[in-house]
Amino acid sequence: MEIEKQNASQFWSKSPAGWSHAPNESPGEKEYFEKVKHLRNTHELRTLLDTIPFKSFAKKKVLELGCGQGFDAYEFCLNQCDYTGIDIATENIKRAKQNLSYYGFNPEIHLGDAENLPFSDHTYDIVYSNGVLHHTPNMKQSFKEANRVLKKDGEFYVILYHKHSIFYILTVFLFEYILKGGIFKYSMKKRRSTIESSINSEDAPAVLVNVYTKRKLKKLLKQSDFHVFDLWVRKLELADFPCQRLMKHIWPNLSPRFVHWLEKHWGWYVVGHAIKKPHKS
Repeated sequence: MEIEKQNASQFWSKSPAGWSHAPNESPGEKEYFEKVKHLRNTHELRTLLDTIPFKSFAKKKVLELGCGQGFDAYEFCLNQCDYTGIDIATENIKRAKQNLSYYGFNPEIHLGDAENLPFSDHTYDIVYSNGVLHHTPNMKQSFKEANRVLKKDGEFYVILYHKHSIFYILTVFLFEYILKGGIFKYSMKKRRSTIESSINSEDAPAVLVNVYTKRKLKKLLKQSDFHVFDLWVRKLELADFPCQRLMKHIWPNLSPRFVHWLEKHWGWYVVGHAIKKPHKS
């Protein structure tokens, strides 16, 4: 497990989430952060602002598990949250602080491990994690730690990769792993690790990538003493499909209503909203 965490720290320090949105900009410059934030919110994560009620978190104490370069932190700070972020990648601490400083924000951001949170019990109103915990070796421990640091009736929002998605079933498994012969070259665990990088990046450390169904997420939350308030499936775009040459002709002709239906059932993200259960006396 420690090796997997070390690999994650090295990988995300070298290749922070979102960097491919601005490959020609210098990381750390305001133009870089602005470009990544714009493309991230209007393209890849266009449903994030509709799914997560950032405005309702105003004045609340928020802990983000895996803050990355601080893009979601920006939304929390913009809505006047008492925000704290942690990340396992050393370079992301610097990047997030630099990003937020351009807008006059200076929240607490620490190097940290979601499985061993350096915070006291019953500290936060909200614990939030977007696209991070599917990289941790012990999901159940991460959820228990989230529960521990939450106040009574505290809320937990978590976004994970969805196993029953078009991207995972059609593109990753069927098209690339089976039809293109990946099954004869590497394990499915190895193929999942390359979701975050090129399959030919031999010099990059292998980052752990797990995928979850709605049922599995619900079970994990319940096992960690959460009441599951709601579960959603979101995020579907053209790039999630195999056979891009064909799909480029089909995609524009699909009705928005049909695409939205597909997204709600077969999108790449499964989102959980859970409430901390009161302890029995």
